[in-house]
Amino acid sequence: MNWSFKKRKRSLSTKLILLFIVMAFLFMALVGGGLKFAFKSSFQENIRPHLFRYMEYIQKDIGTPPDFERAKEIVKNLPVEIHLYNHDKQWSSTSTPLDLKKIDYYKSFTENEIEYEFGELEGRDYLVSKHSDYTLAFSVPHSPHSWNWRKAIPLAMSLILLVILYHSTRRIFSPIKTIKEGVRKIGEGDFEHRIQIERCDELGDLSDSINQMADDIQQMLEAKRHLLLAISHELRSPMTRVKVSLELLNDEKKREDINRDLVEMDNLIAELLETERLNTRHSVLNKSHVSLGKLIKELEGEFFRNRPFAVDLSTPDIEAHIDIARLKLLLKNLLENAFRHNSKEASPPKLSIHKLDNEIILTVEDFGEGIEEQHIPFLTEPFYRVDPARQRQTGGFGLGLYLCRMIAEAHGGTLKISSENQKGTKVVVTLPADLG
Repeated sequence: MNWSFKKRKRSLSTKLILLFIVMAFLFMALVGGGLKFAFKSSFQENIRPHLFRYMEYIQKDIGTPPDFERAKEIVKNLPVEIHLYNHDKQWSSTSTPLDLKKIDYYKSFTENEIEYEFGELEGRDYLVSKHSDYTLAFSVPHSPHSWNWRKAIPLAMSLILLVILYHSTRRIFSPIKTIKEGVRKIGEGDFEHRIQIERCDELGDLSDSINQMADDIQQMLEAKRHLLLAISHELRSPMTRVKVSLELLNDEKKREDINRDLVEMDNLIAELLETERLNTRHSVLNKSHVSLGKLIKELEGEFFRNRPFAVDLSTPDIEAHIDIARLKLLLKNLLENAFRHNSKEASPPKLSIHKLDNEIILTVEDFGEGIEEQHIPFLTEPFYRVDPARQRQTGGFGLGLYLCRMIAEAHGGTLKISSENQKGTKVVVTLPADLG
């Protein structure tokens, strides 16, 4: 839920909606404020003098002293508000009498020995004339403050324009979703996929560039695959002929030495090809369900019949969803390294397999001379050798651990190495226990 909210919060559509809402409010506030200011300024400069004359005519019509009955007739026929005050009577044309003390007066002047004051109260302008024995207050109605449907028209039009603007902008950017989905499929290795967008703008150019990139990558990978197959064929064919000719050699010692070199070269070619296949996140694993206990027995029978190693299984029925051939290759390489570096006087290497929560942990441990700490971060790099002078004698070209790391990462796991001098080395492979 939280992840989904964060994703929506970062989405372009959400940002566009928020931007349009903010801009709509700012637009209405600025336009409304500007109109209000302009109207108020215009009223003060142009309308107020006419209002004064209009109220002056009404005052003369009421008479001096004021005729209350005439004031009632004027209110019936004209949209004005009149308040009359004298020493013994008070009359208002509204249901609520006007409190003269609450008026905010902003201008006063005297004309014909009568004191006039302009003021404002609750959005209405009042003209108050103070005579010697009575006071009159006049006001003409402004726009009513109560809500009505006419006031909703500008707001509704603004909302309609906002919706139109949003959908127009969203339509302009709609190919982004298609481009994102296409990039995701190409990134997952589907190089046959192409982004189909019929646009002649920058987004159309971007989709064409991505399609061209996919074409180039597809051609490059295809050329690489053909090169690997050609190298494999060109190297293994003469090696096979050499092995056949080797059987005719009478010197047994030379035959064994040459055969050992050929086997070593054959293993090197196999490891090179396998690491190239795995050195990409687009590699396809042939996964299947397997019992790890059964897999260890097959591993012992195929590669370690005369070299026993200790096995520690937390439960004999641990199952995993893995590429069987490649996991065998991983364990074979790790155990070969363990046997190679294990001390003759020490216990045999140990293979431990445990399941912890959603992970399967495979540990291969030897009890040899160990590895110096400065070498450990580089052991899984291709062709790295701790001791180049000794590496040729013990076999290996620095690809074994690199290949093991590639296999672990292709399964979505990790490979970590730890070692102590004169105590041994431990390699821990962690794989997801996903049976899906």
